[in-house]
Amino acid sequence: MIWVTWRHHRTSIIVSLGIMVSLGILAVLSVTALNDDAIIDIATAVIATMLPMLLGALVGVTVFSRDIEQGTHVLGLTQSVSRVRWFWARVLVVFVPLTAGATLLGFALEWTRRPREHESFAFVSGRGQFVDLSNLTYPFFQSSGLALGAYTFMALMLGAACALLVRSSIGAVALTMVGVIGVLVMFQFFARPHYAPLTVDASPIINGGVTYTATEDDSIPGVNWEINQGYVDIRGNSVDLRYDECTWGGSGEGNSYDQRPEETGAEYTLRIDELEAQQDRGMEVCLQEQGVDHYETRYHSADQFRRFQLTEAALVLVLSGVFMIPALWGLRRLKP
Repeated sequence: MIWVTWRHHRTSIIVSLGIMVSLGILAVLSVTALNDDAIIDIATAVIATMLPMLLGALVGVTVFSRDIEQGTHVLGLTQSVSRVRWFWARVLVVFVPLTAGATLLGFALEWTRRPREHESFAFVSGRGQFVDLSNLTYPFFQSSGLALGAYTFMALMLGAACALLVRSSIGAVALTMVGVIGVLVMFQFFARPHYAPLTVDASPIINGGVTYTATEDDSIPGVNWEINQGYVDIRGNSVDLRYDECTWGGSGEGNSYDQRPEETGAEYTLRIDELEAQQDRGMEVCLQEQGVDHYETRYHSADQFRRFQLTEAALVLVLSGVFMIPALWGLRRLKP
């Protein structure tokens, strides 16, 4: 059964693995040989995040739908081969190698994003270009080792379930693509932000803002994943500000920031510093009157990358197991 499955689907397996190898080579070249490597890093990562959807639709579906539509499944199911063995042979011969290949590709892409020597931020490519994207979010997180492998297996199982239930290649392909995109969105926006407690940085009212830090971990470092930021009250609750109640202007005599004819450069600089300090004090008083206590930035630290990868991979694999239920139910209803 394994040999027959391999002969029947070897073209899909070889082509899919060839695409993965090509992406890996392109990523390595972006570090070692090409000038526009930062752009290629992002482009490769985006393409890699699309792999699970394409493999689920073009391989996960067709592994079963082609036999069903052509009626060749009848031969297998009327022989001594059981339905379960017929199903798992395809999972073992087709799905497992593609999942392993996607995982290796993900780790290769991780390697290309590692900092070089004295570089301190992630996603600095081989020629020192900085890409201001967190390793915990799209497209870098989904295209990294464990996550890419788990998403690939999930997409293949979803494609199999759709093929066995819908029994129409076009309908199953459409459902698989929509389903994979939906799962990616769900994890990105609804699940992943809750994998760990948020780190909170508090700043003074004036000059509050986001601070990006480097990590000292050997895993992929990078900028932190900011979840939200803004002015809050003493309890940490967001304050709905009314900026129109605050005074932004200067002394009201013409343009206060223009240098006056009688001023020297040093006098002008001193006056502007005093003017800005006065405006900051006025702004601070205005915000305090509205209940503002400080400025907060809530984020996930980039050094939690491995923890998030393990968590998401485990959840996606559990979801893959859930998709096996309708797949096996559809298999049971399949008439030889």
